[in-house]
Amino acid sequence: MSDQSELIADDSSPAAVVVSQVMACPVKRVWQHLISATGAEALLGPGAFFGAKGQTWSSADGLSGVVRTLHPMEELRFTIRREGQTSHSMVQFDLAAEGDGTKVSVTHSNLEPGADVDSLHGRWQDALARIEASLAA
Repeated sequence: MSDQSELIADDSSPAAVVVSQVMACPVKRVWQHLISATGAEALLGPGAFFGAKGQTWSSADGLSGVVRTLHPMEELRFTIRREGQTSHSMVQFDLAAEGDGTKVSVTHSNLEPGADVDSLHGRWQDALARIEASLAA
């Protein structure tokens, strides 16, 4: 599996974290897993579950948000914020066939000034690794 990552931050736009990984499964299987309870928990923590567009989600870890875009087998986009924060950021998962596998890209944007992009970078790399591991199980 390949891992591609980058940190994007400049003074003219909000910081963003972009992480991608190719998984050895077809797009349909990765998508079905990603939006399942097991996949949502692997991404966001215990109790997380994605509903339909416009529905809220939350995890036992104090994260919550709203599903903003749900294009089956292509894109999942949701807001995310930690308990006690007043603003939210945006997370987008894009899926694309790559050979016999699926490239999964995560973009976490609209970050608060001073956000720890290194920590977020690691968080999303770890989340993709958990998704890949749970797909193999």
